[in-house]
Amino acid sequence: MIESYIYKKEVDWSVLNYGINIPVSFQDVFYTNMKFRLKRGESKKIKLIFEQGEYPVMLINQAFNERKYPNHRNILQMRYTPKSEIAKTLRTIFNSSCEYLYKEKALLINKRKQIIVPENIKEYIAVYATPIDDTFLIECITNDEIIEAKKSLQKFTEFEIEQLMTATDSSSIISKIGVIKIRKLDNSIADALKTAYKYKCQICGLNIGELYDVSIIHAHHIEYFSVSLNNNADNIMIICPNHHSIIHNTNPIFDRTQKVYIYPNGYREGLALNKHL
Repeated sequence: MIESYIYKKEVDWSVLNYGINIPVSFQDVFYTNMKFRLKRGESKKIKLIFEQGEYPVMLINQAFNERKYPNHRNILQMRYTPKSEIAKTLRTIFNSSCEYLYKEKALLINKRKQIIVPENIKEYIAVYATPIDDTFLIECITNDEIIEAKKSLQKFTEFEIEQLMTATDSSSIISKIGVIKIRKLDNSIADALKTAYKYKCQICGLNIGELYDVSIIHAHHIEYFSVSLNNNADNIMIICPNHHSIIHNTNPIFDRTQKVYIYPNGYREGLALNKHL
């Protein structure tokens, strides 16, 4: 069965007890392989497959007061209960996050306050679509596996990692760096973004291969993949080889609020094109 990567989410209190939110920016990708699209207030039974098990959950497009919040986007969630088998299984797998969150929750006066898991023990789930429209694959990425993956990535530069990830066979990075759990880093997301930008660089706005009738454009991870292991669309920028080399040689800071790169020499460079960040 061929799966299609959708996005990766940090494990939090909600994941361990109530469900998995599908952010607005990933909802179109989520629906791509499905034969249905839920209207607000609608729900549908779906299945999540992981750790050799199959778990029923509810996919819900949450209803809300549209008159009060006319500009609010859809709230799409894969829902379950704290006593469900899937929640129990997730709490067992993500033991590191579970211990921290339950300990911190017990100390809170306001139990609804959000708890942030420290960077050094964060864990993740990766969500994949499958050819079966009501079935999704979940990949659990534990803290131990993240440490293992980052150690494997240390022998490569970030530029080399990105070249491996954009290879025709996107699974090649797995065999080359020996990352066990992050088994499929689908390059379809980067390919879709390249098409959306018509192979133009988001920084300079140029399609430098157009004159020669070739497509020369790169996908760059804003927060380096070797650090974040984040292959989501909101961490990918489409840029020309020139800007890609400059960025990797200077390591500028990207200000997400202003959508500006700030270089070590003080030079600031904004985006000429932006449809997704």
